[in-house]
Amino acid sequence: MEMIILILMLVGLFWFMNRGARKAQQNQIDQRSEALVVGNNVVTQSGFLGRVVDIDGDAVTLESPAGDESVWLRTAVVSKMDIPFEVSEFDAEEDGVFDAEHADESSTPSQSDSGRITNASPFIDDDGHHTKN
Repeated sequence: MEMIILILMLVGLFWFMNRGARKAQQNQIDQRSEALVVGNNVVTQSGFLGRVVDIDGDAVTLESPAGDESVWLRTAVVSKMDIPFEVSEFDAEEDGVFDAEHADESSTPSQSDSGRITNASPFIDDDGHHTKN
């Protein structure tokens, strides 16, 4: 009789542990099905951001922000996501439209007069020597 109670307790424990995993998996499936609508911006498991152009069975055609199209498996799409494209300070600096008066000095890497990025490590000085802690 004790053996039957122990077996029932183990079966109950396994069922309880699997319940959370099944809920998480169902939540992921729901997010994917909500995101897979033509015209939505989505993100894949590998981090590719694109717009859904076509859905054909298990194949989903995504358009990159550059306009290129690629075909992905339906299961590779994770969820709907807005594509965060904006001009950053570093992109603007490279394009020559950087406003130095409004820039935060701590957010830009230190550069020497030659334009070369110098060492920003707290453990190595500019001459390449290790500093003492």
